[in-house]
Amino acid sequence: MEIQSYAEHNNGEVDHSGNVQVVTLQEFNKLLESQPRKWHPGSERRRQIHKVAQQVRLRVGPRSEHLYDPELVSLGPYHHGKPELRRAEEFKYLCLDSCTGGDEEKKVFLYNKVLQKIEVIRDCYAEVTIVEKYDDKALALMMLLDACFIINFMQNCTFKKKTNFLDWLHCLGMAASTTFTTHDILLLENQIPFQVLKLLITLLIDKEGNPEELLQSYLSLVATRDFNLAKIPGENEEPPIHFLEACWRVSVEKYDTELNRQEHNQFTSKVKWWPIRLLTRGKGKKKNYGSYTPCRSVMDLKAKGIHFKPSSSCSLMDITFKSRAFNGQLCLPVRLISNLTPVFFANMIAYEVSPNRSIKPAVLSYAIFMKSLIQSPADVKELQERGILLNTLGDYEQVVKVFKEVDTFRYRHLDVFGDIRQRVEEHCRSRAKTWIADLIHARFQSPWTAIALFAAIFLLCLTFLQTWEMVIQRWQPVVQMVARLARASDVG
Repeated sequence: MEIQSYAEHNNGEVDHSGNVQVVTLQEFNKLLESQPRKWHPGSERRRQIHKVAQQVRLRVGPRSEHLYDPELVSLGPYHHGKPELRRAEEFKYLCLDSCTGGDEEKKVFLYNKVLQKIEVIRDCYAEVTIVEKYDDKALALMMLLDACFIINFMQNCTFKKKTNFLDWLHCLGMAASTTFTTHDILLLENQIPFQVLKLLITLLIDKEGNPEELLQSYLSLVATRDFNLAKIPGENEEPPIHFLEACWRVSVEKYDTELNRQEHNQFTSKVKWWPIRLLTRGKGKKKNYGSYTPCRSVMDLKAKGIHFKPSSSCSLMDITFKSRAFNGQLCLPVRLISNLTPVFFANMIAYEVSPNRSIKPAVLSYAIFMKSLIQSPADVKELQERGILLNTLGDYEQVVKVFKEVDTFRYRHLDVFGDIRQRVEEHCRSRAKTWIADLIHARFQSPWTAIALFAAIFLLCLTFLQTWEMVIQRWQPVVQMVARLARASDVG
């Protein structure tokens, strides 16, 4: 339709052919305004707490309830009020008593502090219809009880002095007080605003108790499993929206020292427009294997002379590769593999692909990279022996299953690790760099083949010496005659 036709239609003129009905611009705008819309102005610029996308749940199938729904406790409004979670709901009041020491005035003081931020709390949730079910006072009480539950759990997990650990055992049981609670705290749909948690930690723990240490210790326990306090990168510039984002930052980025800040800026500039880089990958490069790089397992790379070594940090992005003359070295971050690993990956990836996100798909990229490396129990065994995988499942097959079941949304590669994959592939395709590794892998797979090879080399050396001795004996008379002629010429 030409521009003139649009102008005629906007002026209200009727199509005389009688086949098509047209409306004016005013009528069309009224039609749009009459339709229900859940989009709220300004929400595209806010960082919010989302639910897991329905498409993601459908892809996961029956396992979605275990991966995305709480099993013990509801935190926040999305799963609040479920009958199967009532036991923990009653226990939250004991956690409030434990955090405040039973001081009623302190409870009211904390409640009023939360109530002052109730509008900010409402804006933190993307599902407005669910949050609107609760008035300000009910929502503030929910935030207070949930935050005290998390703080009390952190204290029992990280502090040497357990506050009310026996209450946890008596009311919720051993499994519920450890594994199930950690499972529920890691869920995307089971989050409270991080600023509420941080506020109450600061108010409940005096300065002598170092309130920062409690959160950092628990983040270290959940995200990195090392003994160092896990400081949240970029917290001063932009605080996390919830605990899961804080855990994501600790798992993905190094702490913001001067050197690490430069590395982070360089990395961010590379992957800032990663969707566009995916579409344009391979253009203008002669040796870009990114779009058709074969999935080489750990044992395949080992056969090509590539050795594996733990990275210097626990960051999932700390993957490096060095190619040498006759071997290579691939450094991978150390990760603990447990029953909670599928929940960790599923919710981290759901967070990365949720709406209004402008972060790099780091965990998704790491999962894709590791899925290509781990294809058999032998791959798991090799990484475990190198200290890269800390396997608490015991069975190598279970670890393979964990990585195979991580849903990466049919992405085969992401450009985050494209450069590393390309350099690994160039190393594997180089005959000059891999012929020694191929020889060792083909000939030294068992001690008997090695012994046979060395025996053959030894016999070859003996044969060479014997032949050399025979040559010397045969030419010895000639050498002696030449020597006598040389002495005679000197005398003459």
